[in-house]
Amino acid sequence: MKIVSDAGPILSFARVGRFDLLRQVVGELIIPDAVVQEIVVRGRGKPGAEEVQQGAWIKRGSVKDRSVLEQLSGKLNLGEREALALAKEIGAALLVDEREARTEALRLGIYHFGSLKIIKEAKDHGVIPEAKPVLDELIASGTYLSDILYKEFLREVGEGDILVTQ
Repeated sequence: MKIVSDAGPILSFARVGRFDLLRQVVGELIIPDAVVQEIVVRGRGKPGAEEVQQGAWIKRGSVKDRSVLEQLSGKLNLGEREALALAKEIGAALLVDEREARTEALRLGIYHFGSLKIIKEAKDHGVIPEAKPVLDELIASGTYLSDILYKEFLREVGEGDILVTQ
C-alpha cells in the first residue's frame, strides 16, 4: 500500500526520537513538495529535517493537478492540502493527524489513518512491547490527544488496565 504523509506525524515521531518506528511500520512514505519544504527547508536543524533529507525510504511526490488544491478547505496549510491531493491523485492512503485534514480525506474518499495506528501496528508486530510509553512521549512533546481517546486507545491495544499518568 502506498502511503502519503503530512508533516505532522513525521515531526511527532522525530521529536520523540521514534522516527525509526515510523519507518519500521510503514516501510516507505511519499511526501509532497510542500511537506519537504516545511520539514527540510523551514525546519532545518529541527527534529525530522535531517532524517527526512537522508531517509531513502521517504520519497518526494509532486501534485500534478494543482487545481485540486483550491477545492480543499482553506483551514488547511499547503502541506496538508498537497498531501490530500497527492494521495487522491496516486490512489494512496494518507497518514495525517489533523482533524480538518481527516474530514477532507473522508469527503474525498481517501483511506486515512494517524499516529495512533502507527503505534498500534508497531505493538501488534512486536516492534515495541507497549504502546503507552510511546503515546506518553508523543503527548509530552506536544501532540494533543483527548483523555477519552487516550483511554480508549490503551484499552484497544490491551493496556487499558495500566494506570493513566499524564
